[in-house]
Amino acid sequence: MSPCEHIKFPDGSVAIVRFAKRRGKKCAFCHLQATRECDYELGRTLDGRVITCDAPICASCAKPIGENKDLCPRHS
Repeated sequence: MSPCEHIKFPDGSVAIVRFAKRRGKKCAFCHLQATRECDYELGRTLDGRVITCDAPICASCAKPIGENKDLCPRHS
């Protein structure tokens, strides 16, 4: 639930102000709601872990390259 604030006016009336929820990340390319991250492999750490681009991307900008793997427009 979003946070609310009660504001009391001089005439005694009260207003309840509800603040909008914070939204998730925006797509780095078109600014729609991002639902994925780029899985392009940039390299590996010294202990062998994969480092990926992780740019936030929406479904429209993502290029699927496998099951649960997508590339951003920069890496596709």
